[in-house]
Amino acid sequence: MALILYYMVLILSLDLICYTNAKVVGAFVLPHGGIALDPNYFTNGSNATTLQEAWELHDACVQVGEQIRQLSPELIILSTPHGIADLNDFQFYLNSKANGPADTDNCECPPCCYNISVQLAPDTSLELIKALKSDGLINVSGLAAHAPPLGGQSFPLAWGEVIPLHFVRPASTPIVILSQPSRRYYNSSVMIAELLSLGESLAQHLEQQTQKIVVVISADLAHKHLASGPFGYSNQSDVFDTACGDWVEKLSATALLQTAAAVVDEVYSCGYTGLVMLHGMLAHVGLSEWTTHLLANHHPSYYGMMIASFMRKLI
Repeated sequence: MALILYYMVLILSLDLICYTNAKVVGAFVLPHGGIALDPNYFTNGSNATTLQEAWELHDACVQVGEQIRQLSPELIILSTPHGIADLNDFQFYLNSKANGPADTDNCECPPCCYNISVQLAPDTSLELIKALKSDGLINVSGLAAHAPPLGGQSFPLAWGEVIPLHFVRPASTPIVILSQPSRRYYNSSVMIAELLSLGESLAQHLEQQTQKIVVVISADLAHKHLASGPFGYSNQSDVFDTACGDWVEKLSATALLQTAAAVVDEVYSCGYTGLVMLHGMLAHVGLSEWTTHLLANHHPSYYGMMIASFMRKLI
């Protein structure tokens, strides 16, 4: 009921907000776990509580997708931790379009195929690479698949991009996709300063764009909630997920950059680097300039998922 009331108020308020000279008007955290994609297939190990959590996550994803469409963005920035990744560099995808499938937990593709095809914004990506490098961020580059940059071949996508985009349903809105480097798998905590700088520089250059922009962070939380899961159990998983939720609700740097950072390498969160980068982006605009809402934060299976919104206070 609380989510329904929030959603109704949000839709009404969006009609009243005037985004004058709008740049980055909103940012969102969406999971890429198959449970959130379609809880109908979430049967292995589920009970009444975890199934309810799965549906709350799914419903929150649907609501965020509608919220993004109500904002009518002219450009979407998507950070993915499971893209085509370089060992060291943050990679922007440079093809003109992209597509790929994803499946849901306990039902693989085929038959449970969720396909997405999107238009990329390679010109903007190239501009951002140049601008970020001029800021001294040397670990930033671009990647084209099967064709030169701006080429017509389609860049391959997977669950890290497809699942959040399934809820966003961007239609013809161009997308800039930024792939987090694979060194984040075991060294997320040592990347914090770099990620904050990247986020600040990225926000600075996005604020110079003429389009209305939305940022989407594809992120799951701790992956050690169950002893029966593929990574085992850590009693720090709840600590991490709770700290991430506290960060959303209070925009608390301590929660994200100290409490969560202290355990992230132990609990295997694929989304942490994207969250830290987002914090840098929000801080560049000013943390007081955002209205935040934590729509859901659960772990119905071995991994945690969180849905959150950060709306720009523009008049």
